[in-house]
Amino acid sequence: MRGTLMPNIAMLSCWNHYHAKSFVRDLAEFPEARIVAAWDDDLVRGRAYAEEFGAAFEPNLAALLARPDIDGVIVDSSPEQAASLIEIAAKAGKHVLADQVLALTLEEANRVAAWIRRSNIHFALDMSLMRWPVNLAAKKVAVTGAIGGITGVRIRNAHDGASGEVPLASRFLDSRYGVFTDLGAHCLYLMHWLLGQPVAVTAITSSYSGNKAEDNAASLFEYANGMLAICDSSYAADQSPFSIELYGTAGSFLGGGASGVHRKLLQPSDSMVRFFAPEARMDALQEAAALPEAGESTLSLWLKAIQGRDSEILTGVEEGIALAATLEALYLSAQTGRKILLKDLQP
Repeated sequence: MRGTLMPNIAMLSCWNHYHAKSFVRDLAEFPEARIVAAWDDDLVRGRAYAEEFGAAFEPNLAALLARPDIDGVIVDSSPEQAASLIEIAAKAGKHVLADQVLALTLEEANRVAAWIRRSNIHFALDMSLMRWPVNLAAKKVAVTGAIGGITGVRIRNAHDGASGEVPLASRFLDSRYGVFTDLGAHCLYLMHWLLGQPVAVTAITSSYSGNKAEDNAASLFEYANGMLAICDSSYAADQSPFSIELYGTAGSFLGGGASGVHRKLLQPSDSMVRFFAPEARMDALQEAAALPEAGESTLSLWLKAIQGRDSEILTGVEEGIALAATLEALYLSAQTGRKILLKDLQP
């Protein structure tokens, strides 16, 4: 692999073109790195976005990954294609930044993770809501014990992509996988970040719009110590503020968006926080619940790691495995109508 002070990056798939364009915009803030090539299994889509990004389009994935001048790839594919693309890129020795999902089953995630570790690449998952100020505050409230022991958590993330005047591209709604792997995935990795892995999950999905993919979904998680968490997400909710709620034995924390506008980054000025506790605990809770500035982006941390600069990638293989197991259990529960124990999943 070539020297990496000036990393050359390729885009593997523009399936989620909203996120692909966002990654390219964000990459423009790092003059030492650039998008030099793009691949997509949809040739028309790939050529169009490669031209928009000022990059060369390469229809042959093997040829792109064989290029010695490409240091890393950003995987922005459909959820069901993510694992195979990450694995192929890892085998080629390319650093990988993937958009939220490592895989959709525990068995698949473990296989891909083995290749990532074997290849000794820098791998990161973009779990962007972990850098939001309101979620950083929620994390501090949880870890400091400012509301006592956590007994319940609720996280909601929604927009009107299936029901609004400007609907999502049809591939989002006609897929086998829907909102759980998109807006819902944000809720799931936040839950794991706050509470760890649950022991059981019960899920229900529906298609309010009548499309193939679920566009309305809710899930209930059970923990070994008795905690419960609820994650719900939707493509059929206009003006629906993001929300995160923590309830404990000595208080509660309620945070989220100050408006119903769906944003990529919820800054302190966009956020609303309320908290409740006995008077004797209010000072400590107020300090824990104070909104910090946004955390550093995963893209920035990943580029620093590629360049050999001090950087701790916060979300990678282990988080991806946990999310894959959760998603597998969710879809199995929704399909069978029963509670799924995570210990029963095929490793």
